Amino acid sequence: MTATAAKAIRRAVAALRRELQGGCADSVPGGVNALVARLAGDLAEADLPERARESLRRLARDTGDYASLPADRRRPLVERALRLLEAIAPARHARPTRARPAASADVPGPLAPDDPVTKLVGVGLARAELLERLGLRSVGDLLLHAPVRYDDRRQVLALRDLHHGQSAVVRVTVAGRGRRSSPRRGAAAIVPVESEGAEGELLFFGRPWMIERLKPGEELLVVGAARVESGKVAIAVAECDAIDPDGPMQAGGIVPVYPTTEGLSQRMLRGWIAQALERCPPPADPLPERLRARRKLPDLGAAIREMHAPTDPPAARRARHRLAYDELLALQLALARRRAEARAPSPESALRADGVVEEFAATLPFTPTGAQQRVMAEVAHDLSADEPAHRLVHGEVGSGKTVIAALAMVAAARAGRQAAMMAPTELLAEQHCETLRELLAPAGIEPVLLTGGMTPAERAAAHEALADGRFACAVGTHALFSEQVSFADLAVAVIDEQHRFGVRQRARLSGKGARPNVLVMSATPIPRTLALAVWGDFDVSVLDELPPGRKSPQTRLLPAGERADAWEFVRAQVAEGRQAYVVCPAIDESEQEMAAATATFEELADGALSDLRLGLVHGRLDTIVRREVMRAFREGAIDVLVATSLIEVGVNVPNATTIVIENAERFGLAQLHQLRGRVARAGRQPHCLLLSGTRGSEALERLAVLVRTADGFEIAEEDLRRRGPGELAGVRQSGLPDLHIASIIADTAALADAREDAFDAIARDPELVRPEHAGLRTLLERASSSEVWTL
Repeated sequence: MTATAAKAIRRAVAALRRELQGGCADSVPGGVNALVARLAGDLAEADLPERARESLRRLARDTGDYASLPADRRRPLVERALRLLEAIAPARHARPTRARPAASADVPGPLAPDDPVTKLVGVGLARAELLERLGLRSVGDLLLHAPVRYDDRRQVLALRDLHHGQSAVVRVTVAGRGRRSSPRRGAAAIVPVESEGAEGELLFFGRPWMIERLKPGEELLVVGAARVESGKVAIAVAECDAIDPDGPMQAGGIVPVYPTTEGLSQRMLRGWIAQALERCPPPADPLPERLRARRKLPDLGAAIREMHAPTDPPAARRARHRLAYDELLALQLALARRRAEARAPSPESALRADGVVEEFAATLPFTPTGAQQRVMAEVAHDLSADEPAHRLVHGEVGSGKTVIAALAMVAAARAGRQAAMMAPTELLAEQHCETLRELLAPAGIEPVLLTGGMTPAERAAAHEALADGRFACAVGTHALFSEQVSFADLAVAVIDEQHRFGVRQRARLSGKGARPNVLVMSATPIPRTLALAVWGDFDVSVLDELPPGRKSPQTRLLPAGERADAWEFVRAQVAEGRQAYVVCPAIDESEQEMAAATATFEELADGALSDLRLGLVHGRLDTIVRREVMRAFREGAIDVLVATSLIEVGVNVPNATTIVIENAERFGLAQLHQLRGRVARAGRQPHCLLLSGTRGSEALERLAVLVRTADGFEIAEEDLRRRGPGELAGVRQSGLPDLHIASIIADTAALADAREDAFDAIARDPELVRPEHAGLRTLLERASSSEVWTL
């Protein structure tokens, strides 16, 4: 260590001793925060052990809000600083005066990852409630609170260097007393500053008291966003620290910026995380050494430290990649275990499916598409195996998923066993029952319908027929997995629109038989990465071909104020003998949604479409009335059907060639694509009119995707990119923990690696009982028992 560095340390030690003797009143010139930051700058090039450097960095972060702390919380920080500095450069002469020992209650002890955040110094019940809003309940949660970005504060600029919109670190001098902004613009302090001859202003929004805090001549290190207008420079201040004019300036390195909430500042979060890093021993690394070496991953403890205090941007990226990989590996281990359990040998699951595809296809009133033939062969192969089928079938609206379900049902009936198909709504269950009745009639199979809207007598008769095996096929809603329903010999369980059901609901239906074959279906194409992340325990079949003659809907986007054009178009279509849907915004199956649909129906019936025959369908409608309305619409007795989004799936009225969607911005892209698929059921040109209730450019830009393309797979990818996986099909109902750090969109490479490693580990050691897999077993237990990823 150089003499200059040692001298700087001794100067700081002397100042800190005076601070301790003075009752920790922050009497050090410029403040303790500035003193420690200045010292970190002095020692930036000093020959120090890396551990000492890290401790010094943590100390600089921890003292960042020293001025606002009470005296009893300042003392431990000062004592810690003295211990660190005296260890780095002991005094040359007499033994240094020992600081008065603090009471044991003042000395914070070690922490464990599952300790509540209230064990951190500075986190009381009120602040714990604020952290709870971010999902941060434990110290481990806080350690895994990943930054959304990093501010590189290694380069300090002057005012003249700034351009509009730039985020920067700037050194300035207070040039005069500040003033308050006008009441109309909100409470803010506006402080004049200068830098190397250039003048500007600091804007402290919501902090008018900064007028009193900042004195003319005081030098500041400011972090914020520049506003440059007509040559005048202003900085909207995010953070601000005083600089001792006689000491070197410290820019602050690479600083994490965290997701936060009102009442929690970045400085608070950084301080608590730094405290957790210091007081919580590094967690045991769950990855076997061979796996870390194969994937070139850093140690877990080092990754956590680097994520919060990176030495450079590449180190931050490596740290985040490691933590994202762990999270995805835990998820994939759960999927691999789930798949292994579902695929355990089970001779009773096997059906005699040889030749069933050819026999069934010969009875169809149309020629199956190539995609349907491929998927039917895949399903038939599954059904013939000595392990239960576990397959996801997804594809475009109208690609023929019901035909695949019918094939599986025929295979079950041919073996003298039973099949059940579960749908999320009564309307869809009724539609499926009608379709299956036609498809299964040549095989002599009559499906029975079971829904909550049936009369007690109807339900009792259906229950009895299924229990004694008189019906080989059942179609229904969640009523199928009620305790009152039993099957004589359930061999095939089909779940349609799988994202509407939770994993426990699906398990309850499949639990009605002795490990039945499971087939789940989705009318929304699922992006490959989402399928790997959520449906990795399933084999996946894609229906990527539509029947010949189908035309893509012509889609128009009509902004607010152009609704009249939509009704003129509907009237013209009806005049040509066609029918139309009008879909109201989806809220939920509630009084609000019913009211929205009813209000739209009454508005149109009394106004723009008063001379047409209108019908109304919503989820609160009586079952008998709804069936009658749908029958009238199918038979052409109703021109325009006003409905909620329950017509999103399953409704098949070929003569309906136009769909108008009110307030389309309230729907996801994939859902809108599925809705417009309702009018692409015949060879006539279909039309979709999207009515937007907003003029917002972001919403209109999103809806324009549907105007540009009719490719459901492209739309699904775009929906995933824009909305994230948490809002899309399957994630919320998958029974797996939410992703906390990893992104299905950004971490596709880590996802692929984690999937390969997880499935390989489960294949070689299904129960993860080998000593080297103890950490992986812990990851699996967390993924199976927690709603979020945690340490």
